[in-house]
Amino acid sequence: MARAPRPAGLEGVDRSLNTSTQAISPYQFSGEDIARTGWGWWYFNHVEMRDEKLALSATELPPGTYVYTYLVRASTAGEFRTIPPTAQEFYFPEVYGRGDGSLFTVRP
Repeated sequence: MARAPRPAGLEGVDRSLNTSTQAISPYQFSGEDIARTGWGWWYFNHVEMRDEKLALSATELPPGTYVYTYLVRASTAGEFRTIPPTAQEFYFPEVYGRGDGSLFTVRP
C-alpha cells in the first residue's frame, strides 16, 4: 500500500464521480498506451481518495520506480510543506520505501 499525503491548500479531484469537473481532467490513458509508453499505472488496482491523502494498493508490483499522477484543485493560497509519500508491503511492513518531502506554494 502506498500513501501520498496531500499538502494543505489542495483538494483531490475524484474523476470517477459525475460531480467532479471532467473538462479539466488530463488525457486518459488507454490499453494501447501500455506497449508504447511503458507506464505502470495499471498495477494499482485500488485507489482511495481521502481528505488528507491518496491511498493506492496493488496485488502485485514488479521491482522498479513508479509515478502515479492525479488531479488536485487549489483551494487555499499559501506556502505548505508536503509530507513524504510512503509505501510498504501489507503483510511484511518491514519492507517499505519513502519519498522526499518538499515545499509547495499555492498562489492566488
